[in-house]
Amino acid sequence: MNEIDVQLALGVELFNRGEFFEAHEAMEDAMNLLDDDTADWDFYLGLLRASVANHKLGDGERSSARLHLRAALKFLAPYPDRHRGIKLREFRSALTAELARLDSATPTVTPPRIELAG
Repeated sequence: MNEIDVQLALGVELFNRGEFFEAHEAMEDAMNLLDDDTADWDFYLGLLRASVANHKLGDGERSSARLHLRAALKFLAPYPDRHRGIKLREFRSALTAELARLDSATPTVTPPRIELAG
């Protein structure tokens, strides 16, 4: 496992524990390790924006959370259903449902989890 994969795994673990600010930092560290290989730049940016969205949601900033969720979905859209060991189709679906709950002003919105492909 290379350092990028280590940072991705850490980011996923932190995200799933609800430590969204720290997950954002781990995803940013993974992005910074990409150097000139930017093929996955938007993938990491999508995960980073999903982390930021849920951090903002935890702070009660629903409008900002919606903005970041929309961006996350845009950045993750081009990638296959299974990418870098993540069940991306399920994650995109969960983010879409989370955004719909925010848009409908549902009082309590639970953040999704990132599932690993087995």
